[in-house]
Amino acid sequence: MSMSTTSKTGPLQPLFAGLFALLLMAAGALPAQAQDGDLPSIDFAVNVAQHAQYLSLENADDPIAGFQRVRAGLNANVQFSENVSALVMLEQEPNDFGFQTVTPAVDFVILDVALNENLTFRTGSPVTGLMNFRGYSDGPAVQGNPLVGNSPADMITAGQGVKLIGAFDAFGFDLTINKGFGGALTTADGTSDTGLNYIGKVRFTGSDLVKVGAGVAFQSGNQGLVFATGDGDNYDAQVGTRATHAQLPNETILHADAKVTAGSADLDFWGGYATQSDVYAGNNSDYEAIFFGVGAKLNLTDAFHLAGRYTYAGNQSDAVDDVNDAALDRIQLGLGTKVYDHAMFKLEYVYQNEGNTALSGVGQNWQGVTTELSFNF
Repeated sequence: MSMSTTSKTGPLQPLFAGLFALLLMAAGALPAQAQDGDLPSIDFAVNVAQHAQYLSLENADDPIAGFQRVRAGLNANVQFSENVSALVMLEQEPNDFGFQTVTPAVDFVILDVALNENLTFRTGSPVTGLMNFRGYSDGPAVQGNPLVGNSPADMITAGQGVKLIGAFDAFGFDLTINKGFGGALTTADGTSDTGLNYIGKVRFTGSDLVKVGAGVAFQSGNQGLVFATGDGDNYDAQVGTRATHAQLPNETILHADAKVTAGSADLDFWGGYATQSDVYAGNNSDYEAIFFGVGAKLNLTDAFHLAGRYTYAGNQSDAVDDVNDAALDRIQLGLGTKVYDHAMFKLEYVYQNEGNTALSGVGQNWQGVTTELSFNF
């Protein structure tokens, strides 16, 4: 996978955990011929990562430093038949939702049905977001992503719902309808109107040099787009959950991105516009924001790369007096090296500049170094 997620399933966790247990039993119950390559078949993967950080906040006396909690995962890829497959990821993640104990949970689960050679129907907790090409830094499950942390405008998570995926020679698309975990269902008496997320993406993939894509997302009800605040940044600033991520408007988001691959170098570009009505600071004005970024990865050898990223997110609402004071930007510089075939070490320097009315919850400038040592078998 090019992306992985960190959302939890809330009330559905026992159901998904039961499903995972059934998959484990199925693995032991496969007949001899299935173990030799006939369907059904199950492939297991095990991963583990340890993170450490040293972050200093501009207005704090002491740094926020130390080892973050270890992350571990057991994943199962199941091929039930030629057209039906599933992925179940049982993971425990660092800093996720403030958990203080190691509590494994089903992090991600999908069931794919290939309708034909070009169309796939997916259900479970499909990836929810508007990025077409960029990978998401999410620990040992995605070692190939260049940096330890994400950008402050990486809007991606998982949600319960369905997705239709189209893949053609030079063109692709996906259409998603879902909602966030733990949200109440819309009720007939009007006491709950959580609504749904509607997400559409298209991409051109016919060139080895340049790929381009675009997308739009909107929501009905009052829950908002579940991915507007991202899914964790892999930094712990101890000022609240996801506080280092831009808190973007969550009613409608437009997005475009591109990827350029030239030899051993990859360049990524993305940007967009987000809006939400009548919620900014109690004023009758729209809450609006723009965001954009550029990232680069240079593979110096098969086992060593350098990477960098710059991201901007700015509050553009009518009620904002000073746009410069309502912006944040982040610079990330890093390197990665394969210790051996299954192990990756990454080192990253990060600096975030924030105005007093910026879109994140920290409200001050911060910087530091973070590391990740990961194993994926």
